[in-house]
Amino acid sequence: MILPKDRDPRFVTVRRGGALTDQDHHLLALWAASCAEHVLYLFETVQPEDQRPREAIELECQWQRDQLPEAIRELVRDDQRLRNDICWSVFDG
Repeated sequence: MILPKDRDPRFVTVRRGGALTDQDHHLLALWAASCAEHVLYLFETVQPEDQRPREAIELECQWQRDQLPEAIRELVRDDQRLRNDICWSVFDG
């Protein structure tokens, strides 16, 4: 397992004992859809006839394209930095 077993409580919703509000959870979901769209071509190269992922992403991406909500910008950047360090370290050495 690359990532730690315990999730950062900032990414756990308040309903599950964390600190993430419903509004910020929604914003993260929209941003995640944008990230998925960014690499969608990788899937489509292998499965060009399957349009389901593209259609699902297009439900969300128009609104959120080219933006990461300011309210969660630092939270996401911090998480990306930590995950990148953990994930990319697998390729070191």
